[in-house]
Amino acid sequence: MEVFTKDEIRDIVISVLALVFIFSWQPFPNFGLNFGLVPYFIVIVLVAFLLHELAHKFVARKFGLAAFYKMWPQGLLIGMLFMIFGLKFAAPGAVVVHPYRFGRWGYRRSKLGIPEMGAIAMSGPAVNIIMAAFFSLFQGQIFSYLTFINGWLAFFNLFPFPPLDGSKVLMWKPWIWGFMISISLVFVIMFLGRI
Repeated sequence: MEVFTKDEIRDIVISVLALVFIFSWQPFPNFGLNFGLVPYFIVIVLVAFLLHELAHKFVARKFGLAAFYKMWPQGLLIGMLFMIFGLKFAAPGAVVVHPYRFGRWGYRRSKLGIPEMGAIAMSGPAVNIIMAAFFSLFQGQIFSYLTFINGWLAFFNLFPFPPLDGSKVLMWKPWIWGFMISISLVFVIMFLGRI
């Protein structure tokens, strides 16, 4: 079974490039793209963003569901507009989950309730939190950015507003949501305290 379709690969490439651009952008007074950071952010975004989306996809598949990454053009546009002011809006797309899986004889319907949606939603930010914790153990600029981007992606995705992951996790288990958003915020604050 292929991990990603051609359409997903196209959407992921565009999303990764947009996030690299967003995170490499410096607001006023340095206004513009920091080309020195672009190579770092290519690696960092590939690690943080791709593993986040893969976690959603693989957990959904474990439940027997169809899951595909879909770019959100409006999210890309909002991200580009916000970056001008130094705000990192990171919602270029999402893994869309369908309560069925195509098989040899048509399709099979699978259960997609609040527990399944919550577990799928939790998996992406959980991966980012684990990676932020791991990278925070090391010194150096690349590790600092790895900690921040992973912390930020977890924190941002845990906002409790649909369609973000946080709304589903909060509906499923509020205490898990509270714990995860608190931990991710710690990693963001750690980075901001260093700059």
